[in-house]
Amino acid sequence: MKTAKDAKARKEEQRKRQAALGIKRVEVALSTRERETLETLRRARAGSGEPYSADEYISTLLRRDWERWQQQQAELAVQTCPNCECALPEGCGGTFKGEATCWHTSGDQILAL
Repeated sequence: MKTAKDAKARKEEQRKRQAALGIKRVEVALSTRERETLETLRRARAGSGEPYSADEYISTLLRRDWERWQQQQAELAVQTCPNCECALPEGCGGTFKGEATCWHTSGDQILAL
């Protein structure tokens, strides 16, 4: 029969393996609606296979957004702001935000989730 001591030892070994891989636990606070959405999506996105765990689903979203960011960053790197002619996405850093010709006036929305 497995004891709490065995479970504690297994959990400690798991933590050591994760630490060796550079894995760090991050806690996320979700509303009831967000948790329900997560449950629905992790099952739906798995297709006919085993549903993703919450960790797998969120990790996959993070990796895909990183890929998207890399693509957006590469596209912007060859452009300059029409107002200050500085490299994007930094540009003037928002100094001229609000002016019609400043990239930050509307371009920031391209990068927003």
